This record gives sequence, structure tokens and C-alpha cells, in this order.
Amino acid sequence: MPKIKKINFALLGLGKLGTGIYELWQQKRDAIHKETGWDLHLKKILVKNIKFRRSSVIDKSLLTSRLDDILEDDSIKIAIDAIGGIEPTFSIIKKLINNKINIISANRTLLASKMHELIKLANTNKTYIMPEPSLGGGVPIISTLQRDLVANKIKSLTGILSGTSNYILSEMSDKKCSLKEVLQQRNLQKMSESLSIIDYEGSDAAQKVSILAASSFSVYVNYLHIHAEGISQITPIDIHHAEKFGYEFKLLAIIKEHEKLFEIRVHPSMVRKGHPLTLVRGEYNAFFMETDLLGNYMLYGKGVGIEATSSLVLRDIISLSNLIYNTKRRIDYSINSKNKPIMTMDDIKSSYYVRFTCEDKPGVIGQITSIFGDFNINISSAHAEIDEEFGPENAGYVHIFIDHAREKDVMLALDKIQQLTIMQNKIKYFRIFP
Repeated sequence: MPKIKKINFALLGLGKLGTGIYELWQQKRDAIHKETGWDLHLKKILVKNIKFRRSSVIDKSLLTSRLDDILEDDSIKIAIDAIGGIEPTFSIIKKLINNKINIISANRTLLASKMHELIKLANTNKTYIMPEPSLGGGVPIISTLQRDLVANKIKSLTGILSGTSNYILSEMSDKKCSLKEVLQQRNLQKMSESLSIIDYEGSDAAQKVSILAASSFSVYVNYLHIHAEGISQITPIDIHHAEKFGYEFKLLAIIKEHEKLFEIRVHPSMVRKGHPLTLVRGEYNAFFMETDLLGNYMLYGKGVGIEATSSLVLRDIISLSNLIYNTKRRIDYSINSKNKPIMTMDDIKSSYYVRFTCEDKPGVIGQITSIFGDFNINISSAHAEIDEEFGPENAGYVHIFIDHAREKDVMLALDKIQQLTIMQNKIKYFRIFP
């Protein structure tokens, strides 16, 4: 058995996630001790109210409402942020880093907003920030990019980052039901620490891709400045037509490096059936990468849940233990090392599927395609149909597939087409991956 070594750490917050981390630490402590030689010793738990009623498994002697109890204990080397929110957490984390305490953070909102400031502070104090648990699942994407793929150039990374949204889309597709019907499912409420509108409006994935861009690509952008669309506008009609043409909907986060710019965006995309990303079902996440040495490379795993997140927290305690006691901090985190701005959505290029609800009469496709031609947009295929199951009375659908085109040109063309008298409903469009 390895030689016994002790590492002291503090836990910040004891909500659902904090309690889950505490319980998993209790369950796994002895096994980790036998396997690695590290005794993971929890010394303090910072809470807002000590008298609040908590689970009987919690050792009440560890609780404190005073941050100074952690700051004044020189033996505490690591703090786990399970509080959430930006303030007062940001102020607390800064004090800890200034006190040479290393941070493991599951605080997505904080890191997606303040990563740049925290990295600079960590560099100044020669401490570490481990952000991977903030991605909300158990897939080790950051450590894989920083370690296992370090010799590779990552040409692009496309991720299913929201396990909740992926579950919703899978249910809508498999059970032919609406978003509203899925949201009423009881098991959806149990899936995550919380269920709020950000889980299906794109903000959740935008926060995660912001953290991923900073930690793995040295690109610092507040998540509020990332183009993000959610899945709330996807209807059973959209899913029906996507399947008919051989596609499936996924909420994708995309990072792509160009010569002078970075492309970062979040939105639903139609993915061709048979692509590995379409095999990612339910509450699972995946990261699909194009690399120069390994070709296509994908990581896959559970994307939501206390246990998935807690598994990365325990891994990071062990990783930090080895770094703290066996080596000096070797390098600073990169700060804007590539100095490339983020591409605007107007300038991104993508393929598109567009559906028009039109009057059922001759010449409809010609009017539509003529306008696309005015904007030099190439159409790969066009289909007209009367859909008796989903289509409106006395009208039909025109389905247009567009080759790689600039977003601004497509939007300008759609605005002009929408004004045609033959249009009977709002135009629906979705980007196609890849």
C-alpha cells in the first residue's frame, strides 16, 4: 500500500451539490486512501447559517460561518467552491487565492463571468484553479485537452454541453412530444442541482463554453457576449421534418479557430443521422474534436448529476495534492496568448435548412430561390409538399437546403422573403452541422 499522506481541504457551501460532494467523499475516502496513499481530510465547511437543519450524515463540528476559520488555518491547502453565484462568492474566492489556497470550482456562473480576473490572481499568487467540475458532468474534457491532446492542434471542438437540454431533445424525438410535455416529467427535476430556464435557453451551454474557451484555448470571453440560442423554439413539426430529411436536433456549442479570429457560438443544429453526436442520448454530454494528429476524436459521458460532478472534484483534490507536495508550480496560466477577437455571428458561415409555409400555387419556389440568388446564396436542394398531417389548410411547405453561406446574407434574404405575399407563417430556419 502507498505511503500515507494527508491533504487538508475546505468545502464552501452545503446545498445539494455541497452535500453530494461531502457524501461521496465519505464513501470514497478509504478507497482513495488505499489506492493513492492520499488521506483526503476535510477540515472545515463554510456555511451561511450553522443552525440550519441538515442531513444527519453531516459532521456538525466541521461547520463554520466564519471565512477566517479557513484563512487562518495554514494547513488548509485546497477549497472547493460549491456555493454558486457571483457574489459574495467572488470576494470569498479572491481572499482564499490571496491566502495561497488552491481552488476547485463547480461554480459555473462565477467562472463564466470572472475567469480572466481569477486566472490573473492565481498567477500572481502561484496557486491553481481547477474549473472542470463547473462544466456540470463527469467528462474530463479540460484535462484531456491540456494533457492528452497537448501535441495536437485542435481545429474545432463541437460539444453537447447541456445534459438537460439533450435529454429534452431526446425525449421530444423519441416520444414525439412537445417541450412543454417533457418539462412536466418528474424525473427531469431530479436530473440536476436545479432546473431553470437557462437549461433550455442556451445560457447554460454558453457559460460552459466560455469556461472551456478560457481554460483550454486561452480565449477569455464573458458568457453574456457569446451568441446563444436555446431549444425553446423547436416544435414537434420541426423534429418531424428534420427526421424526414435524415437529421436530428442537437444543442451544440462550437469553438473553431480561424487564422485571425475565434468562432464561439451556441445554438440548436440539425445533425445528419449516423454522425457520432446523434448517438449521444438522454442526459449525456459529448465533445467532438477535429485534430491534426488523431483525426476526429470524441469524449462521451454523463452530463448532469451530483455524482458526476463530485467524481471530478475528488479527482482534482488528488491532482492538486500531487502538485502541491511533489512539484513547484511550473507555469502560469495563459492570458490572451493568441490575442484573437471573437467572430460576430454575421460573419460565421454555415449550411442551413429553411422551411417556408406558403400559398399552394405555381411559382412559389421560383420567387424564393430568386431572392436567395440576389444575395449569392447557393441552394443545394429545394422541395415543395402538401403535408396533410402537419401542414396548414390551403397551404404547403417549401424546404430549402443552403450550402455554406454567410449568416448575414442568409438573414437579409429571409427578411426579404418574409415580406412576400405568398408567405403564410413565420419562416423557420436551423443551422446544419457540420
